[in-house]
Amino acid sequence: MDKSSIAFTGTIPEYYDKYFVPIIFEEYAENLAGRVSIPDGGNVLEIAAGTGVATKHLRDKLSPNVQLVITDINPSMLEKAKSKFSDDENMIFQKEDASNLSFADNSFDTIISQFSMMFFPDKLSSLIEAKRVLKLGGKYIFNIWDSFEHNHVAETIHETVLRLSPNNPIKFFDVPYSYYQIDEIKRILYEAGFGDITISVLPRVSKAPDAKTVAKAFIEGSPVSLQIIDYEGLELADAVNKVERAISKKYGTGEIEGKMQAIVFEATLPN
Repeated sequence: MDKSSIAFTGTIPEYYDKYFVPIIFEEYAENLAGRVSIPDGGNVLEIAAGTGVATKHLRDKLSPNVQLVITDINPSMLEKAKSKFSDDENMIFQKEDASNLSFADNSFDTIISQFSMMFFPDKLSSLIEAKRVLKLGGKYIFNIWDSFEHNHVAETIHETVLRLSPNNPIKFFDVPYSYYQIDEIKRILYEAGFGDITISVLPRVSKAPDAKTVAKAFIEGSPVSLQIIDYEGLELADAVNKVERAISKKYGTGEIEGKMQAIVFEATLPN
């Protein structure tokens, strides 16, 4: 992947948070945060927090005496997340690379990460780092997207985006929706040193008020927008319109509903 394929810069964080989060991320973020159980005085590390959607649910669920350490490799996304919280909350925000964390060994009671594993270039290294900074008996809880077969709106958009430039197709959405092989993920979790792995498959329905909102979410709220801008002969507004038409053709012009599905992994570090 080139840099633009994973860069969440410019106006992307705003569009991501305004349009993308309510359509596909919010419900899963609440579910992920709901799996965390930490006593007073404990701490949680969030890796690749994005604009802080899961962060908000962690803050709301856990005791204010639990410290939240919120990280992301994209400064623009991290700044958007930080802007949602007050300075007096028990939270730290800092830029971190999931495969090269700056924290000491055995630092955290729990680690969570929402829809990020798919983007890590070296997934095993990221798991080894998570294991290193996790306390014995602690949990790493993360989710991933299932395949396009189970994420219908995303599949329609992916197919439409591919047709925007047939000779040099934009394949960004291959990344978040192509790493769903449960046995392979379990294998590298065990290789990294985790045990007692629990897996949950969560089918849900994504909803949006109209096709335009969906198009703005998936195109202007993702690095696809940067790739379109980089391509000679492609215009961002035209791409959004084409995606809107494709969604309207398949789902109608009113409220949009389509199946989505995620997989949650809860892996415990043995004592």
